[in-house]
Amino acid sequence: MNIIREGPKHLIIQCDNCEFSYERMKDVLSFQMHLDKSSHMYNDYVNMIGLLNDASTVLMFTKKIEPKLSFEYEDFEYIVMINEYSEELLIKLFQHKEALKIESIRATPRMIVMRTTGDHEKYIQTVQRDIDGEMISAEGMFEGHSSGTMILFTKKKISGPLGLSDMNHQAIYTTQKYKELSKFLNNHRVKYINASIDNKDWSELVIKIYDSYERYDLHYKRLAMILNELDCGLILGESWGRDAALAFLSVGVYQVRLFTYLEPLEIKKIALGLEYDSHGERIVDYDLFTKRKKYSWTQVRTGGIKGRDDLGNYYRKKLVEELNEDTIFELLSLEHQIK
Repeated sequence: MNIIREGPKHLIIQCDNCEFSYERMKDVLSFQMHLDKSSHMYNDYVNMIGLLNDASTVLMFTKKIEPKLSFEYEDFEYIVMINEYSEELLIKLFQHKEALKIESIRATPRMIVMRTTGDHEKYIQTVQRDIDGEMISAEGMFEGHSSGTMILFTKKKISGPLGLSDMNHQAIYTTQKYKELSKFLNNHRVKYINASIDNKDWSELVIKIYDSYERYDLHYKRLAMILNELDCGLILGESWGRDAALAFLSVGVYQVRLFTYLEPLEIKKIALGLEYDSHGERIVDYDLFTKRKKYSWTQVRTGGIKGRDDLGNYYRKKLVEELNEDTIFELLSLEHQIK
């Protein structure tokens, strides 16, 4: 269950002539992305920031480092994004400090992004109590702190592009170190999910895979990949079995046990959508059970759609809208192998 993502490091660069320092820095460093005041800097920045990870560093140029800096008052002249760890980058900056006319450098807290579920307020409050953090605005990462960690929260899946506009307005600041905190939050992720759903019981579901061509390996890979991508829960086990198709006839079946906090019908929608490929052809049968109860496709009808094929293709389309480009490519590749 991937609900935690480590974000980039930010460094605030003070320089008397930001344009000069910026232009000279181009000769020293390799920029991946850069913005200036001629662009809609804030909107561009908040959309790009989610493309970066903990191996990236963001340099923010300003004429004077104030306790509080913001986009609203146009405190930043340039923003540069570099695919390099901040520690390595700092060495280069100090080596060329005089040539670049850098007057001062201030670090900001490291960034962790967590995906929330259920009641988002309860989720955030539980994290805050656990780490004894300070509740702040999500846009407050530049307000005075030069160390520690800031935790941002989003409802969107953690693997795709995220901007500050996708974040909850509440964030948490703590003096705890980034790596230790990230490990702690990962170890307690199920606790936070439980708190957000009022500690109700998780469901143990069985998904049975039927395929007359017996490409169970590929159908399992498709299913497991999507369940993981959408953070649906934990796969507890898998096994072979036999199932009665008609009287005196049994067929092979591969079954997956899923432990999930989602409602069973939400999993049924995903399974039904995955029965169909990109051409609308049904290529597998995923049956969903809890204990001895089987969930029918008719239980997830919506919008007046009556036929099974039409409904399956509707959920296939909804499913693809939730996936990132890499996952869609892998899904199509698996389906090509199946065909």
